[in-house]
Amino acid sequence: MLQAHFIAKRVTILLFILNIQVSCLFPPPLYLPWCHNVTRRESLHAGVLESSAGRQPCYDGTFQDASWYTTPPQESLCSIHVTQHDPGGKSSELTLLQMDGTMEINGPTVLSAGGALSSSAPAGPWGHSFFTSFTYMSNILHLRGRRSTLTRYNPGHTLPQVQSVAPPSAFGVKFHKCAQVKHDTDPPQLTFFLLIHNMGPVGGTNLSQVAIRDSISGIVPLKTEGKVVERGYQTFAIDSLSAGSQVIVNYTAHIRSHKNEVLDLPAFLTFSNASQNDVSMFGPLTANLTLRVNSTDRIYPNHGVHFAGFVVGFFVTLVLLSLGFLAMNLIGPRTRLNLLQQRRNRGDSDPEYTDCNMTETVKDEATFEDKMVDTMVLEDPQNMYQALENLEMSTLLHATNNLEATRIQIYKDVMSSLLSGLRSRGQASAQAQQRLLSVLHGQLLGMEGRLKEERGARMAALAGRCNLETREEMEAEHCREAAEKTQAELLCQHADQQELLHCSVLLEKLHKLSQSQLQRMLLVRHEEASAKVQRQIIEWRRVELHKIFSEELEEATRMGELEKSTAKSLQHYYFACQDQLEEVLDVVVANQRYVLAERHAQRKFLVHSLHSLNSLISDTFSSTSSNLDSWFTHIRRGSIVPEEQIDQLQEKAQKELVMVRQRLDEALSQERRAMRCGLIKKRRELISDMLRVHKQRQKDLSGLSKGLEGKIDVAQHLLCWQNLLTAHSLELAELINNLDEEAAADIRKVTMRVIQGAITEVKAIQPSATQALLALLPPGAQRSLLQVEPETGAGQAQGQGASSLLQGQEKLHQEGKAALRTLSCTREALREAMERELQEQRELRVYCRAFFSCLCSSQLTLCEDDRLRMKLEFQKCLSVMDRCLVLPHAVSRTKLHTALAACRKESEQQMTNMQSKGKTSAARQKTDTSDLLLFQKRLEERIQLFEKQTEMENGVMNKVTEEMQREREDDLRSQADSLAMQMATIHYQKAERRTKVLETSRAMLTLHNLLIQQLRERKSLERQDMTQSIQDHCLGLEEAEEQLQKEKAELNGLQMYQSRVEPNPMQGEEEGEEERIFQLWQDCRMTSILQEALYKCESAVTLLAERWQEMTANNQAMEYLKEQMGLKRLYANCDQDLEFASGLVKQSQLSVEVLLEALRLLLPTLPESELLSITDALCPKQHSVSSSAEQEHSGCAGELNRLLPVKLREDVVHKNMLNMPSCTVERER
Repeated sequence: MLQAHFIAKRVTILLFILNIQVSCLFPPPLYLPWCHNVTRRESLHAGVLESSAGRQPCYDGTFQDASWYTTPPQESLCSIHVTQHDPGGKSSELTLLQMDGTMEINGPTVLSAGGALSSSAPAGPWGHSFFTSFTYMSNILHLRGRRSTLTRYNPGHTLPQVQSVAPPSAFGVKFHKCAQVKHDTDPPQLTFFLLIHNMGPVGGTNLSQVAIRDSISGIVPLKTEGKVVERGYQTFAIDSLSAGSQVIVNYTAHIRSHKNEVLDLPAFLTFSNASQNDVSMFGPLTANLTLRVNSTDRIYPNHGVHFAGFVVGFFVTLVLLSLGFLAMNLIGPRTRLNLLQQRRNRGDSDPEYTDCNMTETVKDEATFEDKMVDTMVLEDPQNMYQALENLEMSTLLHATNNLEATRIQIYKDVMSSLLSGLRSRGQASAQAQQRLLSVLHGQLLGMEGRLKEERGARMAALAGRCNLETREEMEAEHCREAAEKTQAELLCQHADQQELLHCSVLLEKLHKLSQSQLQRMLLVRHEEASAKVQRQIIEWRRVELHKIFSEELEEATRMGELEKSTAKSLQHYYFACQDQLEEVLDVVVANQRYVLAERHAQRKFLVHSLHSLNSLISDTFSSTSSNLDSWFTHIRRGSIVPEEQIDQLQEKAQKELVMVRQRLDEALSQERRAMRCGLIKKRRELISDMLRVHKQRQKDLSGLSKGLEGKIDVAQHLLCWQNLLTAHSLELAELINNLDEEAAADIRKVTMRVIQGAITEVKAIQPSATQALLALLPPGAQRSLLQVEPETGAGQAQGQGASSLLQGQEKLHQEGKAALRTLSCTREALREAMERELQEQRELRVYCRAFFSCLCSSQLTLCEDDRLRMKLEFQKCLSVMDRCLVLPHAVSRTKLHTALAACRKESEQQMTNMQSKGKTSAARQKTDTSDLLLFQKRLEERIQLFEKQTEMENGVMNKVTEEMQREREDDLRSQADSLAMQMATIHYQKAERRTKVLETSRAMLTLHNLLIQQLRERKSLERQDMTQSIQDHCLGLEEAEEQLQKEKAELNGLQMYQSRVEPNPMQGEEEGEEERIFQLWQDCRMTSILQEALYKCESAVTLLAERWQEMTANNQAMEYLKEQMGLKRLYANCDQDLEFASGLVKQSQLSVEVLLEALRLLLPTLPESELLSITDALCPKQHSVSSSAEQEHSGCAGELNRLLPVKLREDVVHKNMLNMPSCTVERER
């Protein structure tokens, strides 16, 4: 042992000397900054790292001056490397920094704030070892770049957009992130640089609302101007960035821990185009930065401690191994099997409630609620209502997806409870239950995968069709606009400038309204198509769920894992549970619809309040401008100041007022953007906490059905789900409503504070103008000027703008009261609509159940299998009778806009017709000016039609609601017709089987007569053989009849036994229930007896109805058995006829071709496959071969056999001719 330690010590010393020598051969390399372009306009080309004098390569192959990057090496025991990944699959490690984007900075002064970049080559005796240099050289050869994306992903709204927005790459924006390491501090400090370069030409597109979201996880910022709004990220806000300019943001930080680790520090850039109005900002543009921290520790070996540690570790390991083997021997096979089963159960747990998926779901749902803040903070006032409608559609779509996921989870709970009940009652083994449950879960996963692929394919195809339709419609609209502009130019050739300007303004307004309406129409149309696709996929999933359960039960019955009676009773119970599930989900959906409608109404109220504030600002400045104009007009009348100077003062005052308005808008924009981060952070935290609690409660409730092993009542479990989901929906709705109110209140406070500051500036405009005016007057003319001014002038100068503001606030207060009353009435109407919807759904399902019960009870015969088949079809219909959230809303919007467009076109057509009729021959000879006036009048009328659409919406919406109600009734009738068709299909199949047997028996009797007659004509009929054949045939018929009589007697005995045995179970639970219902107390008043009878009336009717249905089902099953016995008699007789015909065919030496031709004439309705099977039964293969050989020797018999089809054809033709009406008339004559 000591010798080994001495050898290790020598090797250590040798390696130390070797590393010192190798460090002379491999000097420390120059670490260069690495660049990676994220701009999508430019293609990436892998460059080659070369060390050239004073130049460094970038990733796109361009070289730049790098002389200012190098510094003397510093000593440090911690080095920081970056790891770059590219699509090629290689890797590289570069010390110092990494930047996503091409560094295109002219001049070395761009990064002067951070100082020169230092080399991170590690110092010390091991810093320049062979392994360090080898690692660097190997890493140089593996370079990869990471792909970035500039597309924005919105999970709540997948509908195709109509207005195409330019991607961020269209603005020519480059975004880079660099890091510089400083080794002269302990711990080493990092200086990060964030570069934003607007590559557009000077005077091009300016960027506004530029925001950087920079990751600081794993580092501690020291000097930074960013705001930490969420954990692990800091935010930098830049008001605007003009085209051709660039901004550099830098901050200093140090690594939080000095362990070997890899830090991913991406930065995200979002911005908006100052010339466009959009709720969502462009981006994010991503700049990825990966830091790899390598720590070097100096270790001084202590051999004594090593030896002691080895001894202690050896004995501890020996003791642990002994205890482990002893524990394994003590744990029996049964315990190990239980542990394995528990592990398997944990592995088969629902993936939806895993911690990772739950966290992601909660984060996504909390992020989805940011859209309302964006609407109130970032959206332009004139677009707020439109954005709110789009948000409502997205919210409905999001809620529909959540409800469908909840439906699947409740379905899994019900399925697990049903299968667990089988094992608890001893009707199935644990292995069979586990296998069936695993197969069902596997089938569900496979179905979800297929649905995902189908949805992706259909949505992609739908997006392509929508884009094509949008392009075609917009091109047609542009053509119409161009034609109208051409017509206007022709009419305005001889018009003056004022008329030309007026006509152009009208055209521009009309075209803007027309384009907006067309885009809105296309959007709602595409939303409807998307909602229909989603609804079809949802309905297909629900139908497949029922089919999968029924098919797997049948498969388990065929495999012997379940008895047939057990499977049938389980299916009946399954259908009853699914009926209860549909009722529960009706309540959940109605409650969710009420919650979302109430939220939308409240948001409209909040948006109206914010929009009123913007109207207040506009009204205040408009009244102030009017007051200034009137004041200067009054001054002109009695002033001796030249009018030109007064005009200059007036223009200056108006410019100051405009500047105040601009400063007000900028201040509002900055304040609201500053509020946005705080509002979103607060909303996300509160919503995430509540959603996390909700998910945990749902997980506990779902686990309850699996933990009780079938001891839980399914109806009670479904009621728990209903109460839980309803409570969760109301709690979340209350939280979101409160957050919306708080956000709107904060925005109103900020807005009013900024308005008060602006009003102070507005008040100072007129006094400053007065002072300037007094300065222009001669010294002795001031008193005359004051005498000319009215007495109210001084008060007007002091209170200008304040009175209009007070009036506007009072108006806002009154409008707010009216809107609040409207909101209260809307909530009451929504609550009544929810109750009405629930009542309609209950009545609808009761009606459907009554219809299905009547449909089944009206049948004379119906077996258990057919009843289950019909119940499956009925359950498919029930599962799609719910009132979904998205589709009715999308369809109503489409119908509304279509009806409004049709009314507008009809009105335009009527106006055109009236103008064409009003034109006389003299009017056609008017001048171009009159034509221009007529054209302008038409434009004004068309604009008025667009503006009057809001007034027409209520009346048109009522018609749309009635039309949708009729369509829903038609859908329900079609579903009832489909059920009736399914029942008719069952009876048709029975009748078809019976008809085929009867036709086959009749054909065999005809064939008997023909063959016997043919044998008699050939005089080859042997009486003894024929007698024996006839006797055998009669004996077979008698035996078949005896067997059928025996089975009929057994069936009658079973029927009598059931009639005697069936009442016995009623003496248990059912008879006890009957006694409780029909029990009559002797010592009671008649009033009490009647009250109790009325109270028990519904229970008694339900019990009697159930008993009647059970009795009807038993009678139908018995009639079905009798029907099957009669069909069996027909089959037995047909088999005997086939056997006798086979003997006659053998005696007559009939060929297969002739026999097949005869069967085609006798059985014209049978398919060819069945005819071939009958031919095989009548003429076996060995007989057909021998008969064909014998017929070669007997030509006469062959000729007679060929005459058989001819004779048969003549008989058929003669019989049909006799049945024809013309032949019947001839016979009568």
